[in-house]
Amino acid sequence: MKHSLTITVFFSLFFTACTRKEETILTKQQLKAKADSIVAMKKADISQQAAEDLDRRSSIEVKAKADSIVEAWQAKQPKAQADSTK
Repeated sequence: MKHSLTITVFFSLFFTACTRKEETILTKQQLKAKADSIVAMKKADISQQAAEDLDRRSSIEVKAKADSIVEAWQAKQPKAQADSTK
């Protein structure tokens, strides 16, 4: 009994999977419209992700660059003051 139920389920799934659905052939315009809509959706997602990454990274990288510029400026200051006293 257990095997007959398994076999029945297997064959019913097999036959439903094997049924052929008619494929619709897209015209060039339909294909282009579908591709454009997919690209537009992905472009919006990528732009949003890029903006979030920029916000996150800019606070980190700008601080490091600003610190580097300040250190370089401070390193030059004693030399400039020593040169002006001579």
